[in-house]
Amino acid sequence: MRSSLLLLAVPTLLVACKVDNSLNKNTDAPAVFDTGDSYQPPVDTAHDSPVDSVDTTQPPSCDDRSFPAIAIPQLEECYSEGTTVGSFTPVIEWANSDPGDTYTTPVVGQLTDDNGNGRIDDGDTPDIVVANTAGVLWAISGDGTTLWHTGSLGSEPMTAAIGDLDGDGFAEVVGSGASGTMAVYGDGTTYWTSSQNGSACGAVGIADLDGDGDPEVLLGAKILNGQSGGLLATGAYGTGSGYGSSAVSTFGVAADIDRDGIQEVVVGNALYDIDGNTLWTNGKSDGFVAVGDFDGDPQGEIVVSNTGSVRLQDDDGTVLWTGSYTGTTSGPPTVADFDGDGEPEIGVAGHNSYVVIDTDGSVLWTRAVSDGSSGFTGSSVFDFEGDGIAEVVYADENDVYVLDGPTGAIKLQEGTHSSATCSEYPAVADVDGDGHAEIIYTSSSYSGPEKGVRVIGDADDSWQPGRKVWNEHAYSITNVEDDATIPVSPDANWDSYNNFRSGDLIPGGGGYAGPDLYPYLHAVCVDECESGNVTLWYSLGNQGYNDLDEAVNVEFWGETSSGRVLLGSETWTAALPAGTRSQAESVELTGVPSLLLDIIVEVDGGDDSTAGVISECHEDNNTAAWGDVVCY
Repeated sequence: MRSSLLLLAVPTLLVACKVDNSLNKNTDAPAVFDTGDSYQPPVDTAHDSPVDSVDTTQPPSCDDRSFPAIAIPQLEECYSEGTTVGSFTPVIEWANSDPGDTYTTPVVGQLTDDNGNGRIDDGDTPDIVVANTAGVLWAISGDGTTLWHTGSLGSEPMTAAIGDLDGDGFAEVVGSGASGTMAVYGDGTTYWTSSQNGSACGAVGIADLDGDGDPEVLLGAKILNGQSGGLLATGAYGTGSGYGSSAVSTFGVAADIDRDGIQEVVVGNALYDIDGNTLWTNGKSDGFVAVGDFDGDPQGEIVVSNTGSVRLQDDDGTVLWTGSYTGTTSGPPTVADFDGDGEPEIGVAGHNSYVVIDTDGSVLWTRAVSDGSSGFTGSSVFDFEGDGIAEVVYADENDVYVLDGPTGAIKLQEGTHSSATCSEYPAVADVDGDGHAEIIYTSSSYSGPEKGVRVIGDADDSWQPGRKVWNEHAYSITNVEDDATIPVSPDANWDSYNNFRSGDLIPGGGGYAGPDLYPYLHAVCVDECESGNVTLWYSLGNQGYNDLDEAVNVEFWGETSSGRVLLGSETWTAALPAGTRSQAESVELTGVPSLLLDIIVEVDGGDDSTAGVISECHEDNNTAAWGDVVCY
């Protein structure tokens, strides 16, 4: 016998972000549904009387019903902690004082064929290169062993860069300073030298600007031939310096800002091509730069930091906003999703503070620091625990910090550090090949006795995987391949990662950085089971801390005597703000089996995290079942 009554909603209870489909629990029971109780199904008398009768009674239709949107509690762990994968138990893994006083950013890449198989691969141990304050390049294996040192670049040289310049599959190192520029092979022997000088406290860049397979070397506004060191061109306006002098702390950043397939050299107030031609200049002050997507169009936007001010420029140089944040000095900016809202923010340091600036130019948070010397250090970003919450890695004159991305709270303050500070920052990479990221930083005897290079790892070996390469100060993930070869036509980093000077390979993955969706099944109308039709009303809830603004798939499954069958699906396209459950949507399912033991609603692939496309705080609460026989 088939029931002709409309089953009332079987409520569900959300406990610790998991749907409980038991039948006797209800936290917010829906309104009682008017089923038309006066209706009685016709009685089959075929076996009682030979007289045929015609049933003229019509069952009530499954009228539409309204279940309005409501506010729901948000899960605290989706904001503060998420689903932690690793612990945070930092420890100094090793220290090497051989380079002496050093305050350049350590760069990481594989220089040597350690396993002797004739190529660079995962079986080789990554290497670290620093330029000390005297202008000498030092290479140290990821296990802390000194490999070689060479060169005399002049005092306070640029941060070096690692990349395959000659296309032989093995990386070279380029260093530069006031005394000139040099490239060396992975074993420390000289490849070429050039009289073209770099600047104090700046950084070398490597990029294949014209996509011909032969990378160029960038020294601020200077563009050098990567195979000879010869000068190709010099830009006429800015040098990428936010110091206030075009000859100090210069940074040329390569990026395809206009998306024409060819990379440009980006400085604070101009854009140059490989020949040094000015593609545009906006007449503003020069500055340190970072690039990212802040408005959702294909082109890149440019963050410019200069003597305490920060501004955002469009791809044509138009200033979108500007503000003063860190006093009279500011360093190279970092771009990342610091607060997990799906939008990029900007981190920048000055003399006395580290500030995170929101997408629109407002201040997200400020942390007091101590940098009375240069006042223009940089920073990096990485999600060490894999909880979807970014951490900022920053070093001032006295300490190395790891700061919580959303709040600036101190997670690590390492005191075995001293620096007169230049534009350096700690890098993040898997330097020992153990499958987990480490923090690499340099020291000089200024506020304390520390010198050389130190590496911080996790005592529990639980930090997230990191790349074995961080090849230059202007690192942006897609600017270099894993083996330190330079891509001919790199993907725009903002398409995939939208960060800069960040090592996060899966930014915004889970935890704080996503919504938390669950389906709610309000009512099921079974009046038309005999015709193979069932109508149901469902809604979606979002108990995370981020809005759902992407399309998501919803599937309706039936439980039968022979297993589950897909009854239908639809795409949910409406925005779903955090802390709300939507108004109910009605769905008519046709062709349902005559014996339907249950109906299940799944959103975004159900409880299988690999089947979904939305990164959520919890992936195991995306299913709701009616919990009773529907048609029989």
